[in-house]
Amino acid sequence: MSEKHCCSVSLIVGGLDLEPDVVTSVLGWHPNRSWRRGEHKRFTRPDGTERVFDSVHNWGGWKLFTTGEERERSLEDQVAAWMERLRAKSQALGSLRECGWEIQLDCFAATSECLELPSAMLGELAGLGIGLALTFSAGFHEPGPESSAVPDSAGT
Repeated sequence: MSEKHCCSVSLIVGGLDLEPDVVTSVLGWHPNRSWRRGEHKRFTRPDGTERVFDSVHNWGGWKLFTTGEERERSLEDQVAAWMERLRAKSQALGSLRECGWEIQLDCFAATSECLELPSAMLGELAGLGIGLALTFSAGFHEPGPESSAVPDSAGT
């Protein structure tokens, strides 16, 4: 049986008092998902219906997924694509950090993947104030672009 390529890199901004509309305005990009602290957690099924849970988010978040075309690339190439977009947003990223909000690229892999980032790229990520989160799934499953252990483990 052949293994299917399954990885993605998402941009996540989070903070206790995060206001998603502020992040959208500052970055000029519309998120795929966003939430405020205290809002009920929810999940949108592939058919478009939504399930609302009893639990609430412990922090606010804003998440932008890679494009479908990018998701076919390696993790390293997806990070490089994000870096290209984020370089032009260094001032905007700084203003989000000044609000006390954390910014990270969340790398998810459900198949055998290799992520090798040159020191220059790691330095540039650090210079932009962007963290790097890695999530590896031991068993293969077909995730949607929203798959990410970072928000779930952080209490969303």
